[in-house]
Amino acid sequence: MLAKNVHQSSVNFKNLIRDLAEMYSQEISEVIIIELIANALDAKATLIKVNYDEKKKILSIEDNGEGMEEKQFEEYHDFAAGLKSRGTGIGFAGIGAKISFNIADRVVTQTKSRSFSGGSDWHLTTKGKLVWEEIRPKDIKNTGTKVEVYFSKDTAPSYSNNDDLTMVIKRNYLPLLDKKFLLLYDELGTYSRNLRFIVGRKIIEPFFIKDNYALTNVHEFFPKVGAKKIGYGFIGLSETDYVLDEGVCGLLLCTYGKVIKFDMFNLFPGSNGPKILGLVEIPAFIDFLTTTKNDFMRGRKKLRAFEKIYDPIRQEFKNWLKEIGVDTYEAAEGNEARRLERELKKLIEDVPELADFFGFRTRKNILQRRNELGISSEEVEGVEVTFPIGEGGITEGPGPVDEGEDPGVAIKEAAESQERGEPISRTSKKGPKITFSPRTDLSDIAWVDGSSIVINSAHPSYKKASSSNSSKHLYSMFAIANAIQKFINTNSDTGEVDVLFIDRMITAWGSR
Repeated sequence: MLAKNVHQSSVNFKNLIRDLAEMYSQEISEVIIIELIANALDAKATLIKVNYDEKKKILSIEDNGEGMEEKQFEEYHDFAAGLKSRGTGIGFAGIGAKISFNIADRVVTQTKSRSFSGGSDWHLTTKGKLVWEEIRPKDIKNTGTKVEVYFSKDTAPSYSNNDDLTMVIKRNYLPLLDKKFLLLYDELGTYSRNLRFIVGRKIIEPFFIKDNYALTNVHEFFPKVGAKKIGYGFIGLSETDYVLDEGVCGLLLCTYGKVIKFDMFNLFPGSNGPKILGLVEIPAFIDFLTTTKNDFMRGRKKLRAFEKIYDPIRQEFKNWLKEIGVDTYEAAEGNEARRLERELKKLIEDVPELADFFGFRTRKNILQRRNELGISSEEVEGVEVTFPIGEGGITEGPGPVDEGEDPGVAIKEAAESQERGEPISRTSKKGPKITFSPRTDLSDIAWVDGSSIVINSAHPSYKKASSSNSSKHLYSMFAIANAIQKFINTNSDTGEVDVLFIDRMITAWGSR
């Protein structure tokens, strides 16, 4: 029997923390920082200290916020509450601490609020049980919370020094480092203009992003719905690619200081794309965040309301590109891409290489129906069969379905719904994915990029073929066949070259 001050999780935490981890696009050691900072911001902290001891492999995040009340402290350790309660801020039910057990052995938490003071040593026992033992907080003098994550010995976090930690903060909370945005948050009553991050022992002093990254062609704007301002933002061009961090470009969509995603709004600015950097803060985005709060929900019930605040930003971005003379190609090619994808699926029986090329399985999370605990969900038309991964759930044959194009009803995440779903790990067949990109710097008519085929919409032959829809469609099919043939021949294990693949694929397509 456990002592009175020792508590044990009553759910299968291994499956749950794995499923939670798979819902994020970032590396788990970074997710932990993102979520713990979000909790500190929700607690109205004005000082957030982030430190990592590389030798001991201990991450520490401490804030001077309001601290946890007793009920919040209980929910912090409750995995069921982690799925049931969405929360009202940018944080989510202590998920940072919970998800850390994918790569950590121990989490020590201390918190103090006006009416409660408590602490816990949350750790794995030698038998693999997850327990948390109540401890007396000794490091919190006033109100606030301190969380220490002890990574397991074989874990290699994505950061090792203060510069790495600073970059994690910049990628995910850049508006909170900008002087003008801090004043905006102060005026809105969201955060204090005196909010500061301390990494190691050094304060990150706020700066003007536009000046710090030497942006030119800067455009400031206040997106509106009708006559009402719904936010503030700016866009500019840097001299070099990815001036903030590798892979980070476009307009950073933010809510309450948190960067939700980088967006180009389905516009392709060619070689200028990596040089674009901007921020826009839209408080109303808070109502459309997914469970992980790193993307937006656009289900049927929320789509119109979301587009109402999203479209003004898209138009600002589009108009700015036009004003500075950057040519773009809209994803008006999207309908053509979907048509090509559907036709390729029909050719798989006639051209076996297509099945080999497109028929791999991908690991992902889907929702299965739950009567009580779980994530808010809604039904959508169209399904795709999925298959089990690892332990738990169904172990043979296809089971719960994901969203897809086959007849049937699947469930997906949705806000403010009485229906509940629980994420589980599944695999599904990934069909062909076609995209268009205007690459004036390449002579290729199309190429393979990961799991997609990219058609060069800036190629002179594509432009010539675009004089009519039928000729453009024929050209696109030929370009796809050419890209696959080059890919197959380049990656052949036997060294054999198939020079007739294009002929066979185009013949099969033309015969349908």
